[in-house]
Amino acid sequence: MKQDTTQATLFELVYNRTAILSVEIEVKTYPTEPITEENFQRILLKRTYDLIETLENKWKKAANNIQKSQKKQKERHNNQLLNKPVEFKIGNKVLLYCIKAKKQWSGKFDPK
Repeated sequence: MKQDTTQATLFELVYNRTAILSVEIEVKTYPTEPITEENFQRILLKRTYDLIETLENKWKKAANNIQKSQKKQKERHNNQLLNKPVEFKIGNKVLLYCIKAKKQWSGKFDPK
C-alpha cells in the first residue's frame, strides 16, 4: 500500500521494486535473461547501476513529498488554532494543572 506522504511503498524505497507474493515466484521478474558465468558480472553491474540511478530519484521524490505533506499538516494545524480563539469569562470552569500531582515518585526516599 502506498504511503500518502511518500507516494511509494516502503518496500519500493528500499529495494526499488514492487513486492511479490510467494505464489508469484514462479514468474521471473528480474533478470529477464538466464544467468551464466559469462554474463553474471554484466548483469550484476547493470542491476547495481539501475538501483543507484532509480533509488536516488525515488528517495529524493519521497523526501520532497514528505516536506510537502509536513507543510500541509502544519498549515492545517495552524489554521485550526487561529480559527478557534479561546475567551474565558468569569465563572468558566478551567483545568488547573498541578505539578505535584504529576510526581512519579512516592516520596519514601525523600530526606526526613
